[in-house]
Amino acid sequence: MSVRINSPSMKYIKLAAAALCFGIWLFFGNYAGPAGLPVPALGDFFNPATGFWRNTLPQLNDREGRAFSLNHPLAKGDIFFDDRGVPHVFADDLESACFLQGFVNAADRLWQMDISTRATEGRLSEILGKRTMKRDIDQVRRGFRYTAARETDTMRLQFPDDYRMLEAYSAGVNAWLDQLDPKDYPVEYKLLDHEPLRWSPYRTALLGMGMAQSLSARYDDARTAKTRQDFGPDLFNELFPKRFPRASPIVPDDGRYRNTQPIAPLPLNAPPQGADAERRMGAIAPAAAPATKAGSDPDEAKPDLGTAPLYDEAYSLNDDRLYVAGPEDAYTLMPAHPDNGSNNWAVAPNKSNTRHPMLASDPHLSLTLPSIWYEIQVSYPGVNARGVGLPGTPGIMIGFNDHVAYGETNVGHDVTDWFAIEWTDTTRTKYRLDGAAAGARMVKDTVFVKGQASEVIETPWTVFGPVPYTDGPYADHAMRWLAHDTPGNKFRPHTIVGTFLGLMSATSYEDYKQALRGYVGPAQNFIFAHKDGDIGIRPNGFFPIRAVGDGATPLPGSHRVNNWSGTIPFDARPEHKNPTRGYVSSANQVTTGPNYPYPYIGGFDEYRGRFINRYLDHHAVMNQRTMKELQLSSQNLFAEELTPLLIARIKRDALDSDGRALLRLISEWDYNCEGNSRAASLFELWWRKVYSFTFDEMPRDSGYVRPDLWKWNDLVREKPTHPIFDIDSTAGFRETVATLTQRAFDEILEELDGELPETWAEMRNSHVNHLGQIPGFGSGLIKTGGSRYSPRALSGSHGASWRMVVELGPQPRAWGALPGGPSGHPASELYTIDLDDWENGRYHELVRWEDTGEAKLKSAGHWRVE
Repeated sequence: MSVRINSPSMKYIKLAAAALCFGIWLFFGNYAGPAGLPVPALGDFFNPATGFWRNTLPQLNDREGRAFSLNHPLAKGDIFFDDRGVPHVFADDLESACFLQGFVNAADRLWQMDISTRATEGRLSEILGKRTMKRDIDQVRRGFRYTAARETDTMRLQFPDDYRMLEAYSAGVNAWLDQLDPKDYPVEYKLLDHEPLRWSPYRTALLGMGMAQSLSARYDDARTAKTRQDFGPDLFNELFPKRFPRASPIVPDDGRYRNTQPIAPLPLNAPPQGADAERRMGAIAPAAAPATKAGSDPDEAKPDLGTAPLYDEAYSLNDDRLYVAGPEDAYTLMPAHPDNGSNNWAVAPNKSNTRHPMLASDPHLSLTLPSIWYEIQVSYPGVNARGVGLPGTPGIMIGFNDHVAYGETNVGHDVTDWFAIEWTDTTRTKYRLDGAAAGARMVKDTVFVKGQASEVIETPWTVFGPVPYTDGPYADHAMRWLAHDTPGNKFRPHTIVGTFLGLMSATSYEDYKQALRGYVGPAQNFIFAHKDGDIGIRPNGFFPIRAVGDGATPLPGSHRVNNWSGTIPFDARPEHKNPTRGYVSSANQVTTGPNYPYPYIGGFDEYRGRFINRYLDHHAVMNQRTMKELQLSSQNLFAEELTPLLIARIKRDALDSDGRALLRLISEWDYNCEGNSRAASLFELWWRKVYSFTFDEMPRDSGYVRPDLWKWNDLVREKPTHPIFDIDSTAGFRETVATLTQRAFDEILEELDGELPETWAEMRNSHVNHLGQIPGFGSGLIKTGGSRYSPRALSGSHGASWRMVVELGPQPRAWGALPGGPSGHPASELYTIDLDDWENGRYHELVRWEDTGEAKLKSAGHWRVE
């Protein structure tokens, strides 16, 4: 069967309109272009044969029958396309499958892969000019290029199997690039007037660094230190407790650690002794990456492994083979955002209507066009998997095969610490360490800037990590970040590449655990289900053991002992397998119960996880419908717990008719944040005002951290006259929760002036924007439900970047929804083919074809690669 997928449509008209708007923008003097984009040569851009018009031709990325003769030993196999344009890869072996995945990823997502890794690497200024120069310099100083190069060398020297798969994937990407004519480059290259970079394992390492930046580089150390100092220890400890007392942890206490003594931090600068030191080190310690000695052959370099990263060997990133580039925040793969999170859960056979396990997973990340994820089937002898991967890396990150299903949510542990460095002089090349002068390794990089001179950057690296800043709250502080570690094969059996290829091919619970042994970070809650009945979840990654302090505030960098002393051993990391309650789940809440012996801190959501667990507790048996229903629930537990407390403090007798109408609106609300709800908008206005009044002495630009919402909610409920509610500027009057609640309500009443609030969809203002923020290439307003505190997470441009539900059994079935489509080309029908279904809560079945014979009968398109 042959179905033309990329038929002419309104997409081409929209692309032409967007390009014409771009041209008019330029004609009237906006020489920087929309969103500050650089100006292409207009004659080239509007050339009907080679410019943007070329990208409106339907045959450009046609999925109908094509044959590619690529003259590469791995170029052997078939890529079939279903009626939604999703590729189904059939290969003779894993290495060829990686090649084909790289080939089709590049066909659909070349510019996304290019620009995302440029952003991480700090090379945006090459194409965007000086406006992104500061961002690029920060990326370089924070060690993204340096660490990606170290990880690449570590893989090449110590994990050759993983490296070979990356080479195969890279060869596939470059094979697509090599057969492209510049006139057929994606339209973004023409708008930004630049050319694609060739792919390499180094670029995949950059992709991993970008994930780590988005999901594990959050820190509030300086602000926490300021808050603790100015508020005093008593008030600080009250407002910032270590644990939420009503938490529903991912791995509840089950008695396993009942008789285990917690590992308490040492006094400042005091080294651990004897058995305590051994216990702190754990079975796995961070390792130095192999460093290339000056004058040695890189292929002969011997890795220097230690118990902590060593940053004192010469290492240059000026080699052309390592050099590549990057954009501003709008272009990053997954911009750091407090709403980056996710949901997942799995139910046991006795809680499933099929009598086989079921699993659901929906990662909450940036909503962009093209999507962060790429939907794909990968099949080779012994493996037939489907799900989504990240363009730029081989394998399936969230998916299922004949035996298992798996997914991830972010853990949220703090894995970034800061150490104050005391330089011996103004050259910033030597610092005080353990009573002596230690030399910093000076890493030199170059930031190239379009239209002006390049800038050479020199960053000192200490035993703790790089010192990226010379001013601001982290001036002369070394950054100790887990993502800078590139452990060798003494500390892990494989890299992140091996983790996801291992999950994709897993057939047992043991395979699942083995795949996780090599995973360093960003730490994820890996959920798992096996068709024969096993379910489990492991918060997994390398977690630091801090010898001193808890990591919440900066420490002196004058003593090595203040550094991390190791990481939590794999077998001591939390795990929840086949619990009696019949399910496992995570939604970025706290990881463990209070008896877990290894201390940690982090940022945890305490609403979605409790709601999901409550739902699963209340449903004795789950089925396909209720699994989807839970993913799509707009119920807001935060509102459910807070709204009655606010309503109870309103003086009803003093309200006029408009006030009574508003109060009635929210009193009758069911706490569902549906798109047409006005009560949800009123709640949002109300709680934010009361919260702002409460912490009026702690504005967001004050350098203070603010308490978690759950703590504020508890204060509203249990201590309504707490001094924190008093406004210092109103001398002679002491405010309480009741005072602030009434004041906030009265202000809203005045602002609305007899009108109802706008709908929740209008207030939330959620869109799926183009990755590069290019006008006309994004979506319209998302009008359906969802909120930051609902399972159906949606806040601004963050939300469920993929939804998947899997029924395991003799013949697994699965359903999914992607906010976009497989193609990254704005003119393609496949650019947004799934967006409407995703928005309206509809799923498509994730069909896997068993072999090429079935694929030929059922596919809508076919590429033969040889």
